[in-house]
Amino acid sequence: MKNKIITKTRLKNLALIVIGSLLYAISVNVFTVPNGLSEGGLTGFSLILFYVLNITPSYTIFIANIVILAIGYKFLDKKTLYYTLVANGIISVLLLVVTRWEFIPETTLLAPIGSGIFMGTGIGLIMLGHGTTAGSDIIAKLLHKYVGINVPTGLLMIDVLVVVPSAFVIGAENAFLTLINLYIQSKVIDFILEGLNPRKSFFIISDKYVEIADAIEQQLGRGITILDGKGYYTKEKKEILYIIISRREVLRIKRIVEAIDPNAFMTISHVQEVTGEGFTYLAEEVKAERITQAEKTWND
Repeated sequence: MKNKIITKTRLKNLALIVIGSLLYAISVNVFTVPNGLSEGGLTGFSLILFYVLNITPSYTIFIANIVILAIGYKFLDKKTLYYTLVANGIISVLLLVVTRWEFIPETTLLAPIGSGIFMGTGIGLIMLGHGTTAGSDIIAKLLHKYVGINVPTGLLMIDVLVVVPSAFVIGAENAFLTLINLYIQSKVIDFILEGLNPRKSFFIISDKYVEIADAIEQQLGRGITILDGKGYYTKEKKEILYIIISRREVLRIKRIVEAIDPNAFMTISHVQEVTGEGFTYLAEEVKAERITQAEKTWND
């Protein structure tokens, strides 16, 4: 059964890649090209060739990605490589198919906003399907290995090297609009990958840490970790509460802490991703029962 060619997981991944590739093609052909905008990375390079030499982006994207994959395939596991090849092929086909519509708004900013939303969502879905759009990602990893440049910096450098020269082709104004497009893309990708409910982490230092921990556990039903700390100046031992919560629970935590100890020291940080038993899943009926009981106790 494990060797089945078609499984629910593979179908799900392929569905995500197909939908993501469609949104990718819509972004390029409906929003970006009709409004004379560009993109970052390999897509942006292909669009420059299109504007200057009238070479269809579908061909250049497909060929360039195949070459880059051949050079940097060692950086991808077999599953990711397979889905990346599939995504590359589907994107190339859809770029040839999705050509009937175009969106040219009266308000200039709507074009990069629309392009950024569709492209960011498309790339995010492809990544959720365990694929990539190859191109810049692999080049950035090659730069990291052979030049020592970290991957985020490498990706930024690639985008800059593409967008800046594109200003001489599409004009300075459209180049700035392209930067808006890229910014929106990055935010949408983060939103897609993080989900609808990004997490926050709290570090809380207080002499009343037991009361605070009890109140948080009773009212929110969240697990809490107690860390041992020591003040550098006072040399006194301190117990530190560490907790990861959803964004909508931040205000409730702050109110609980401030009500029990107004002088408590708190830091709040953004958490990129959380995995592990006991956090990602908690039966809603159990959680609701805990909160109801805690509220009754608190009110009494």
